[in-house]
Amino acid sequence: MLHLAQRVYNLLDEVRNSDKTYILVAHNGIARVVQSYFYEMTNEEYAAFGIQNCEVVRYDF
Repeated sequence: MLHLAQRVYNLLDEVRNSDKTYILVAHNGIARVVQSYFYEMTNEEYAAFGIQNCEVVRYDF
């Protein structure tokens, strides 16, 4: 899980340093990691976090 999180965080760091707008499409596992990049989460919050099917979530740097 830590390797997965590091790969996602690296991608988000690259996106953060770009002037472009991106759309990322992911399943709940990746969505949890993305959420944890933007918000500090406890282990319980991380485990409980989920998105609905076809849900759109916007994150701004």
